[in-house]
Amino acid sequence: MEPTSQQSSRGIVIGGRPLPTRFFLAPLAGYTHLAFRVMLRRLGGLGMATTDLVQAQMLVSGTRKSLELVETTPEDRPLTVQIYSGITEHLVKAAHWLQAHGYEAIDINMGCPMAKVNGSGGGARLMCDTSAATEMVGRVIEAVDLPVTVKMRLGWNDQLISAPQLAAAFEKIGVAAVTVHGRTRQQGFHGTVNRDAIRETVNAVRTMPIIANGDVRTPEDALSMIRETGCAAVAIGRGAMLDPWIFRRLHDLECGRAAVVPTADEQVTFLYDHFHLMRQQHGEFSCRMFRKFAAWYGARLGIPEDLEDRLRRFESPQEFDSLVNEIRQRHGERSCQVPTALIRTPNGPVEHW
Repeated sequence: MEPTSQQSSRGIVIGGRPLPTRFFLAPLAGYTHLAFRVMLRRLGGLGMATTDLVQAQMLVSGTRKSLELVETTPEDRPLTVQIYSGITEHLVKAAHWLQAHGYEAIDINMGCPMAKVNGSGGGARLMCDTSAATEMVGRVIEAVDLPVTVKMRLGWNDQLISAPQLAAAFEKIGVAAVTVHGRTRQQGFHGTVNRDAIRETVNAVRTMPIIANGDVRTPEDALSMIRETGCAAVAIGRGAMLDPWIFRRLHDLECGRAAVVPTADEQVTFLYDHFHLMRQQHGEFSCRMFRKFAAWYGARLGIPEDLEDRLRRFESPQEFDSLVNEIRQRHGERSCQVPTALIRTPNGPVEHW
C-alpha cells in the first residue's frame, strides 16, 4: 500500500494516522520514558512521541525493562514503539507482539551508533547493506497491519552515505516515513548535522515523508530545518530536555501566536509533576532515574546552581519535595543560563563504543 502523507502548517498524516503537529519527540535512550512523554503532551504542541529503543527479542520475552519501556496510557497518544535487532525474525515477532497488544505504529532503529547494538547487527550497522535492510523491513511490513517507519543516520561514515538510497528503496516497499539523523555512525553525537545530506534524502523520495533530526535546540532551529531541507516534520530529542516548552512554542508560532513564556510557578510545577508522575511507574527507583534530568532542567527552570547540584544527588521523595520548596523560594537566582549537562557519551573515538 502506498504510504499517505498530507501536511499543513499545523499537522501531518503519516501511515493513515493524523498527527496534530509536525514536531515530534525523538527517542533518547534513558530519557523518553512514559512520564517525560506525558509531561510534554500536557504542555501542548507535541505531534507524536517515540519510545526509547527496545530490543526486539527482549520485548517478546516480556522482560521487565522492555515492558517498562513500552508502558503507555491513553493520554500518551499518538505513540510509536521503536524496536531494534540484527535478526529479521526477532523484528517480525516483536511486530506481531506490538500489534497483538494494541500498539499503533512501529519504528525500526537503523541509527543507533553504540557498539552493543551494532555488534549484533542492529542499529546503524543495517545501513551498510541496502538490499538486506530493505528485505528485513519488508518482512516486518508484510507481517503486520500497523504503519512501519524507520529511523536511520546518514550512513556508516562519510565514505558510505546510504540514507538517500535506502529512503528510496524503503518508499517502494511501503515504509510510512523515514526519520534521518543528520550525522553518520562514525560521528556518534559529535560534530554538526549535515542538512545538505538530509535534503538529498528528501529529494530521493517521491511522497514518503522524511522527518529530520539532529541539533534542533530552539524553535528557530526547527523552522530553519524545514526551510533548508524540505523535510515534512522535525523530531526533537535533546532540545526537548533543554526546553520542555519547545513543542508548545513551535505550535504557537505555526498558528501565528506569540510563544508563551512559562511563569516561574509553571516551571517549578513541571519539575515537581515530572518526578511524581515517574514515581507512579517506577516507585522509589525514580530518585535515581530523575537525577540525570537535573542538569538539563536547571537553566530553563531557573534552578540555582547549588540546588541543581543537590537534585543530582537526592535520595528520597521527601528530600525532593523539600528541594522543590527551596527552588520555589529562590527561583531566578541562577547566574548561569547555560545548561550544565549534555547527553553523556563515552570518551574516545566512536569506533571503540
